[in-house]
Amino acid sequence: MKFGTRFTTAAIVAAGLSATAFLPNSADARDLTIVGFGGGYQDSAREHLFEPFEASSGIAVSDDVYNGEMAKVYGMVEAGDVTYDIIMVEAPELVRGCEDGVFAPLDYSVIDKTKFIETAVHECGVGAAGWGVVVFYDKARHAEGPTNLQEFWDTEKFPGKRSLRTGPKITLEVALMADGVAAADVYDVLSTPEGVDRAFAKLDEIKDDIVWWKSGAQPLQFVGSGEVDYAFGYTGRIIRAMGEGADYDMNWNTLFYSVDYWAAVEGSPMAEQAMQMIDYITDAGPLKNQTDVWPSSPANKEINMDPEIQAKNPGMVLNHSDTGLFLNTEFWIANGDDLEARFTSWAAQ
Repeated sequence: MKFGTRFTTAAIVAAGLSATAFLPNSADARDLTIVGFGGGYQDSAREHLFEPFEASSGIAVSDDVYNGEMAKVYGMVEAGDVTYDIIMVEAPELVRGCEDGVFAPLDYSVIDKTKFIETAVHECGVGAAGWGVVVFYDKARHAEGPTNLQEFWDTEKFPGKRSLRTGPKITLEVALMADGVAAADVYDVLSTPEGVDRAFAKLDEIKDDIVWWKSGAQPLQFVGSGEVDYAFGYTGRIIRAMGEGADYDMNWNTLFYSVDYWAAVEGSPMAEQAMQMIDYITDAGPLKNQTDVWPSSPANKEINMDPEIQAKNPGMVLNHSDTGLFLNTEFWIANGDDLEARFTSWAAQ
């Protein structure tokens, strides 16, 4: 679904700077466009990150939503018709896109790289927020539910439909851990043909009971409607739903997590403005305001180390890292295409 918002342009910023200092050439004149994965996170980012940046800079900003489809971004760059300026991407897509010249190197004379947690700074991207998926279910429908991955697979003890994210990433890790592989050994096992076979064999056990989801809203819709009994879903969306009255149980010991990044699209006619915006929306001040309304887990060191924010926001994914499996970026860069092809073939059978 197409989703866009046009903000009202604010007054011109600091003395001595004119409007034209922040605008592209008239031939290319348009809003600075930032693209994310949508949902409540983006709603909160619009209110506390995007709109305040527009107000403080005088740069007109619009935001849009995508589902991670990189083909569109590659097509823009190849055609020389770039309409996305800043984009939120998962870690493997960031690294691959940087190597392919789809994302531009960031200007670290504008962006302060010292404010990020370790591993959240890359040549072409900086950490936006940690994210994760966990098993959850509706306690109004089930008095008890799976407390670990083995029980998620146990359709005799916990009968009903399950829901997993479409694709091999996360799905194969989940399958191996459900089959008894320790978190520390998952990628060693998955790096072998036998390990891949083992993961797909485990998925075969519950294949007929799986309802696949693509967008983050879907698992909550499935569980809320009763179409699915137990699902993996994004922690932020689950916590937000619980805050709005949903009687959900979620298990942090089933956490799989990573960090999304802000990247600048190569060939953007608004590259300078993009660097300014990336620096602004990763600063502690705006991010603190965002955590007041959304259980975000920013990759900003100051925010993540703030005990007041931690106490107020116990759903911060990066503060549950000891209980979860961090998705291995290097593994998915090296093996993602092959495993995606195998998953697509398996799912179609």
